[in-house]
Amino acid sequence: MGRGEFSGAATVRVLPPIDSVDAAAEPSSYPELDCVRARFSSRALRATEDRAARLGVGADRVLIASGTIGEDDYLHALGHGLAVPFETLDAIPRALCPLSDERLIEAAAGGVLPLMLDGELRLVVAPRGVGAGRLAALIVEQPALAARFRFTSGERLTRFIMRYAGAALTVRASERLHRAWPQFSALRTHRDAKVLPSAAVALVMLGAFLFAPAATTLSFEVMLAAVFLAWLALRLTGVFVGAPRRRRPPRTPDRDLPVYSLIVALYREAASIDDLLAALERLDYPGIMAQTPQDMNPRRP
Repeated sequence: MGRGEFSGAATVRVLPPIDSVDAAAEPSSYPELDCVRARFSSRALRATEDRAARLGVGADRVLIASGTIGEDDYLHALGHGLAVPFETLDAIPRALCPLSDERLIEAAAGGVLPLMLDGELRLVVAPRGVGAGRLAALIVEQPALAARFRFTSGERLTRFIMRYAGAALTVRASERLHRAWPQFSALRTHRDAKVLPSAAVALVMLGAFLFAPAATTLSFEVMLAAVFLAWLALRLTGVFVGAPRRRRPPRTPDRDLPVYSLIVALYREAASIDDLLAALERLDYPGIMAQTPQDMNPRRP
C-alpha cells in the first residue's frame, strides 16, 4: 500500500497542505478570500479555490483545515475587512442569550448564536460551509448590516454552549434514543408500560389470598412444586444429553478476504498511540498495516 492511499473497496487520496507566501494575489469570485489576499501567493489562492470548488465548501474552510491560517486569525482578518467585531464569548453571561437550553444546543449545528450586546440583539456567527463567502458578499452589498453581526470560531461557540447547556446536552444525548426508538433503548423509567400489568397481577393475588387463603396457599404450593419438578427434569436432561460437536469452518484463503480500512479517531491521546498501533498490527488478518496521518502525508506537520 503506497503512501497517501488506502487500497481496497475505496481509495482515499490525501491532499497535501497548501503552500503560502507573502505576496499579492489576483482577485477572484471568492469574497471570503479578499481579507487575506495580501498574505498568500496567487498560486496558493488558486489551489485553495480549486479545492473549495471540488469539495463544495468555502475557500476559508480550506485555508483553515489545511493549517495555512488559524480560525481565529482568519476571522479577525475577515471582521477587519467587513467592519464586523470578533467576539471571544469568554466573558458573556448566560443571561445575555435569549435561547432556552434546548435551542442553545441547536445553535452549535447552525453556527449562529443570538446575544443581547450593548442593548441590541446581535448575531454571533461561526461560519460553516460556504457561510463566510455568502455573509461577506451580503455585507459588501449592504454595509449597514455589519453592525448586526459578530464573528467567533466554532471552538469558542462550542465552549460557550458546553459551559451553559452542558447538563441539558448530556440529558438529551442519554434520553434521545429512548424517546425516538424505545424498542432499541436499554433505558427503563418508572413510567414503563410493564408497571400496570404487574400491579394488576399483584392486586389479584392479594384479593385471592384475602378471600380464600387456604385455596390460594394450596395453589401456590402446587405451582412451586411444578416449577421445581420442571427445573429438576431440565437438569437431568442436561446430564444425559451431550453437547453437539461443532465443526470448525474451513479457513478462507487470504486472497478471497475483503479489504477493510479502519479509521480510529483520537484526540490528545499521544501517550497511547504506540500501544494502539501495536494492537492493530497484531490482528489476525492478512496485510495488516497501521498508518498514522504523518505516514500517509509526510509533508503535513
